[in-house]
Amino acid sequence: MANSVQCIVKCASGRVMSFGDTNVTASTTTTLKTQGIGLNQTGSIDLGNALVGETITNAFMTVTAATTTSITVSYLLGFIENPDGSIAVPVEGGGCHSGCMPALVRPVRVTVGMLLKMQLAISSATAVRASYVAYAASGKCSVFQVSAVADTETEIVDLQTGGTIGQSMAGQTIVAGYVTFPNVNGLNDDQGGNNFFFIENSQGQLKDALFPVNAKEYAKVEMLRYPLRISQNDVLKVTWGS
Repeated sequence: MANSVQCIVKCASGRVMSFGDTNVTASTTTTLKTQGIGLNQTGSIDLGNALVGETITNAFMTVTAATTTSITVSYLLGFIENPDGSIAVPVEGGGCHSGCMPALVRPVRVTVGMLLKMQLAISSATAVRASYVAYAASGKCSVFQVSAVADTETEIVDLQTGGTIGQSMAGQTIVAGYVTFPNVNGLNDDQGGNNFFFIENSQGQLKDALFPVNAKEYAKVEMLRYPLRISQNDVLKVTWGS
């Protein structure tokens, strides 16, 4: 059995549907399609065709490691993608977690071409994928990611464009998002780094800090909900102490 993910989606109409993939490659963006055992739904249909015309209000993803190995997997990120390739909203997720299905940052009306995507990672002492999913008050949503380098300040850039957070979100006010780092020893094991991702302004001064979670086993991402105004020359960085 390979690494897998399932996502439950709930609509304003009351309709509920399961999406997933039973063969997920770590640290790779995976598109989920309808999937589930013994569920009264047609399998292998993407989000835009499965729920066209519906309005999604809630969603949550859970990740599971291959049972034939001793590894643990960690949820990195998930989102609903628009037909034009832009990101509509983040989707929360984690490991084996019990709780209510969280509401999306805003309801999403499904159109043909929309996709449900995610990433997971192998949680280990060498896992270094630093990720931030940010949602702005305007409705703009971006994913920032980098492979952190031991004891080295590294810039976290837009997954789609390669730009800085300032280039991608200039003039935007981020109102929600979450931050993940799948290393079992945390972000600053040898005290050669910082316990947080950090944003610097154009003068190189500390502007804000974002605290990541390793969303494995009995953990999940925590949606951060407070205003963060982004300027054109802001940069998002991580210094992994290992």
